[in-house]
Amino acid sequence: MTVPLLVPPCIDNYDETAAAAAVATTTVAASVVKPTAVANSTTTTIALGTPWPESRPMWVFGYGSIIYRVDFPIEDQVFGFIRGRKRAFLQESHDHRGTEENPGRVCTLIPALEWNTIFTDDPTDPDVVCWGMAYRVKAGMEQQVKAHLDYREKDGYSIDFVDLYAEHGQPPVLTSVMVYVGVSSNPSFAGASSIEDTAKIIAMAKGPSGTNREYLYKLCASLRAQRPDALDPYLEKLEKMVRKLAGIELLV
Repeated sequence: MTVPLLVPPCIDNYDETAAAAAVATTTVAASVVKPTAVANSTTTTIALGTPWPESRPMWVFGYGSIIYRVDFPIEDQVFGFIRGRKRAFLQESHDHRGTEENPGRVCTLIPALEWNTIFTDDPTDPDVVCWGMAYRVKAGMEQQVKAHLDYREKDGYSIDFVDLYAEHGQPPVLTSVMVYVGVSSNPSFAGASSIEDTAKIIAMAKGPSGTNREYLYKLCASLRAQRPDALDPYLEKLEKMVRKLAGIELLV
């Protein structure tokens, strides 16, 4: 599946036709390991507001809205999973899928061991995986794209780096891929919120980017389109609960 390419207002001189053609010819399946698909593994301190190292290719891991809304130029993409972190709708959204008065809920990544400390009655496997899409930013656009993503993910997110795997029992196909996460100490972290309470919020919340449930539905649909087992039990349960609350049952 080729991801549609959109250009954000902050990026100029973007040839969408050429970029789309490049992605169409270089997109790889999760089971394919490309020799060129290994990022620079050098550990570098990179944070919101800091420049991207000019000599380093920029790969970004998307596990939420970036999977279906790629609003920056890319030249390659790899579908795969990261290990030891659980995707959960535990980040409040005050600027995209909710408001200051009625915040929505969007995805973040919680380390498995930390999850088991917060949710003692709902532990997860320490080897839990999170499927998503890694994108290689178009060469020469790294600084603009990082500035754009820093702004897009400004509501409590910080930068971390992960390794991406295509198959279980195999080495990573990408190392040191940048990812935006809402750590549990950030002010927008929702805390130990039950999935029932989360579903009620998602079913009702709405912000400048649209309804909160649209975010959830598009994420689930995008993961299913890649491979059926990419949709973890948490997301399946949450989607069913939200659809029931919203009166829109999923027909399968």
